[in-house]
Amino acid sequence: MEKKVPPLLLFVIFAGLIWLTASWPAPWPLWFSQLLAVLLMLDGTIFCGWAFWQFRRANTTVDPRYPERTAKLVTGGLFEFSRNPMYLGFLLLLLALCFWLHSLSGFLWLPLFVLWLHYWQIVPEERALAKTFGDDWLHYCQQTRRWL
Repeated sequence: MEKKVPPLLLFVIFAGLIWLTASWPAPWPLWFSQLLAVLLMLDGTIFCGWAFWQFRRANTTVDPRYPERTAKLVTGGLFEFSRNPMYLGFLLLLLALCFWLHSLSGFLWLPLFVLWLHYWQIVPEERALAKTFGDDWLHYCQQTRRWL
């Protein structure tokens, strides 16, 4: 299962699952949910867009299924704070969807999304990056958290 499902497709699948299972109403006011949803959506979009732009600017691959094709280790910008800002952006967007739908049931999918990404995407990616970049990668990992 390692690196077989593109993270963008995984995001779409989990967004669909959240949408389809939105049934338990949240106990807080709808206006509060929608306000949080908009803020989280903006943050998630910024994280994904900025990370994508940084990869493009560094002339390296954006496709995480092939980390061995990575031409340059990107460590600046958002990558100073998170080794996976694009995945963090996807998580924020899914969280935004949960709030927008004002449903508690959607939140149940979020840990599964994170676990899937961790075990079948991030860990294999990090193994490949360690092979490619050696000590530079290890130093980066010591300085920067995986998520936040």
